[in-house]
Amino acid sequence: MKKYLSVLLVACMTTLLFAGCKSTNSENAASDTSVTEATEAQALDPDGTHTVIDHAGNTVEVPNRITKIVIDQIPILSTYMSYFGGNAPNIVGYCGSFKDTITKTVLKDITPELMESSDTVYSQNDLNIEEIMKLQPDVIFYNAGNKEHAQILQSSGIPCIGFATVGAETEADPLVRYQQWLDLWEDVFGESGKMDAFEEAGNKIIDDVESRIAKIPEDERPSAMILWKYADGVPQVSGQGTFGTYWLKHLGVTDVVASEAKGFTQVNMEQIYDWDPDILFLDGPGLLPLKTADVLENNVEGTDFSTLTAVKNKRVYDTTLGMWNWFTPNPDAPLVLAWMACNTYPEAFADYPLEDTIREYYHDWYGYDVTDADLEEMLQY
Repeated sequence: MKKYLSVLLVACMTTLLFAGCKSTNSENAASDTSVTEATEAQALDPDGTHTVIDHAGNTVEVPNRITKIVIDQIPILSTYMSYFGGNAPNIVGYCGSFKDTITKTVLKDITPELMESSDTVYSQNDLNIEEIMKLQPDVIFYNAGNKEHAQILQSSGIPCIGFATVGAETEADPLVRYQQWLDLWEDVFGESGKMDAFEEAGNKIIDDVESRIAKIPEDERPSAMILWKYADGVPQVSGQGTFGTYWLKHLGVTDVVASEAKGFTQVNMEQIYDWDPDILFLDGPGLLPLKTADVLENNVEGTDFSTLTAVKNKRVYDTTLGMWNWFTPNPDAPLVLAWMACNTYPEAFADYPLEDTIREYYHDWYGYDVTDADLEEMLQY
């Protein structure tokens, strides 16, 4: 794939080196601001440190020059890539289960260097501090809600930065959380305001989609649920307080799960039959292997989905590509909302330029030209 590196990113990068390509108009518009930010970054003593307050409330002394990074458990690889405009420099290790997820997403094509990073462990839940120490990272990024991992990682003496997920104090809204991650990257790399233009572009998409939804009468809004995981005949749903709650809130639909389940909850099929949503969203890569066709054709071993209203009306949608698992926080979040809205309200969004919006977003912010095959996989044509 043809890669583009913007003028914006060239101006901003001072502590990290990555490959250069073409610039785009949207990035040039922000170049004046980025030059100021780069000047601020250059003022930092490359051999010194600066203070960062992470999402766990910890005050951490972070090196001004960062050349080796390890990521434990937290799925921030795609957001990290977006911070560097289509590249992921200096990552020397992360859990191997993420590498498996990347193989199912377009991230492998945008940032192939991620496939070369070392596996510190395979499972997200395991932690091999000895292997991490061998990589001699300058900083470790981890899940702020995992206190057990935090204690082990911090005992290494390596600066550790916690990123919030569902378990944090703040609400688990994916449209907010991915921007909180970007803001924390700015703190870590000493580049305040670097991602303002990217966040503004995303918020413009969100505002447009939500303004369209606001015009839809309440009696024309369907019910919906998100099947988060499914294993050994046991479904797991996205209940109150999870990422799924906020996706459905933004869509303005009736969340059939939220009033009866909290967190990521295992339920039985009888409960799902009782909820009987008009729309069934299936989680994507890394969490749920089921595809739309599996459910519509009733090919899920040990379970009969055929009686559900969503199945009868062929309103079952899953994400199989995207930048990451689309229902968790990731830099595609504005596009996720647009995709969900187009499927939820096909008449109201009949004129919405979803394909063009995706192509432009990926080109301008990730330096990647989305192919027709990418779109076919992403949008389930």
